[in-house]
Parts: sequence; structure tokens; C-alpha cells
Amino acid sequence: MLDEDARKEVALEYCRRINEGDVDGVLGLFADPLHVEDPVGDKTFIERAAYRAHIAQLVSYRVHELPGAPVAGLDREHVALPITAELRPQGVPQGKFVRISLIAVMRIGASGLIRHMRVISGRTDMAVHDAAEAADAARFR
Repeated sequence: MLDEDARKEVALEYCRRINEGDVDGVLGLFADPLHVEDPVGDKTFIERAAYRAHIAQLVSYRVHELPGAPVAGLDREHVALPITAELRPQGVPQGKFVRISLIAVMRIGASGLIRHMRVISGRTDMAVHDAAEAADAARFR
């Protein structure tokens, strides 16, 4: 089993790779078989090609994830990571972006790969903002 610090680092690496636009690098963090619920109650990905398309779409929306402090579970597998995601999906006007507050709960195996990830976020956790309010405002101009 990985120690707590190593599991937390895997969770943070997920955000780094998303922010770099490294779609294949994100997929490389996941064990087989893939199991991602993003978000819980809406979409479940069990095929790599479908999840790859999902991540590629997020990258095309200029997603940027601002991670909070990861919290490790005593079970030696889980990490919960609060994330604020900023992106501009289709239909959001120029000069605006969407900010989403979410929690990613990752089950990380001894290999250091994510075995299961659940993203928890609801409709009230999303809001449209002016681009000037973004962490990196230039991304949404």
C-alpha cells in the first residue's frame, strides 16, 4: 500500500496533468479496469476511449483545476481532494467562464494508480462569472 503522502501526490498529479492539457497523461494515472463517476449521479466512465474523450473535451474548454489540501483515508486507499474548476464550455459567452466547486474521491491502489474516482458536485456548486474573476483571466479572453 502507498503511504498517505504518496496517495495525496497522485491526487495532485491528476490536477497538474489536467492543467497541462495532458490527456494521455491523465489516463495514465488510472488502473484497468477504468471506473470514473464524473459527476456522481450523472456520468460513469468504464471505457478508456469514452473517458479520454471527456478529458479532451474539458481541455478544449480550457479547464483549470485549483486543488485544495488533499485528505487521506485511514483505509490506506482513499484520498479526498477539494477542487475549484474553472472552464468555458460551449454556450458560455465570450468574457465569461464557469466555476465549479467539487470533491474528487480517489481510491488509489498499491501500484500508485487510481482504481476508482468519484467526482461530487451539484448544480448549486456551479456559477457563471466574468472572465476578470478567473484565477488566470487571460485564459478566458
